[in-house]
Amino acid sequence: MDTAIRIEVLPARLGDCLLVECARGSGPPWCMLVDGGPPGTWPRLHTRLSRREPDDRHIDVAVVTHIDSDHIGGMLPFLRSEYAQDVGDYWFNGPPHMPPASKVEGSVAQGKSLAALLLGESVGAVLPWNRAFGGGPIDTGDEFGFIEVPVQDGPRVTVLSPTHERLAVLEREWFEAIDRARRGLQGEAAPEVLEPLDDLAAVAAHETADDTTAPNGSSIALLVEHRGARAVLGADAFGPVLGAGLQGVAAHRGLRTLEVDAFKLPHHASRRNVTEALLEAAPARHYLVSTNGDTYHHPDDEALARVVLTAPDGPTLWFNYRTQRTARWADPELCERYGYCVNFPEAPETGTVLELPATA
Repeated sequence: MDTAIRIEVLPARLGDCLLVECARGSGPPWCMLVDGGPPGTWPRLHTRLSRREPDDRHIDVAVVTHIDSDHIGGMLPFLRSEYAQDVGDYWFNGPPHMPPASKVEGSVAQGKSLAALLLGESVGAVLPWNRAFGGGPIDTGDEFGFIEVPVQDGPRVTVLSPTHERLAVLEREWFEAIDRARRGLQGEAAPEVLEPLDDLAAVAAHETADDTTAPNGSSIALLVEHRGARAVLGADAFGPVLGAGLQGVAAHRGLRTLEVDAFKLPHHASRRNVTEALLEAAPARHYLVSTNGDTYHHPDDEALARVVLTAPDGPTLWFNYRTQRTARWADPELCERYGYCVNFPEAPETGTVLELPATA
């Protein structure tokens, strides 16, 4: 069966670096790069891009979902590389896209180093920036809003996050956020604690606070649909914002929920972002987790327990790293008892690849 959407989750330590390809009728596939992981990811991304055929190196869209170091670190050397000029459009919300009513000149000025790279000022020619949105901000407006982006001979791409409100919050904290991102500040590592997984209902029910960090709230989260296959790319989006966007799409199409084939869980499967309400808005067959657990020890058990208990028809968990934390979830007895499967990369340096078959 033909592959409609191919999702490659590169090993990017605690961050995200994804290559998404959608087959076309002829010629090379439509290609999207989503984030570049932390700074050390670039050599691995460069090696992966260099393996593409010489006539197949065009990237249709490169998305910088938000300004955390574990997402933009590897994008900065990418923007200085020979690949930067062969990108059709860059999607990123920078200072020019912040709500005018809340602009603070000082904070805007502090963000110019990253914005300059995205504008091309540091690499020569001006790079295309948010052209699909008329050069304006990428935001869905209010709660339950979404934006459909037409792609000629390619997938149907829908923006699910952020809202206008989340961009306004980011603007107020832009200086601190971009400073942390540029210096690669990630917080201090906490001790790793592995709790038993005997009772997943009890694990899932642990009370957890919502994510409140401004950069995560501004994440560009997407729905990619092609030839009958659907995939959600959750970035580090807030669960309520992403869930509302999915509900808005479902309601617009006259559906109660929006069933999808694959769901890249937001914020590396953090319990603060992966809620039952989010999972119920878009039940999936495959759930992707991008992290090696550095510093914050993601994925959280609470998030994965909610996935296993909420998803219908025996879901598959796809990890791009086999770690002590993720290996526990592949316990045969646990998988059999709760009716799910686990997939790990064939080799540590390859990451994981999910191919969704065409059904239309």
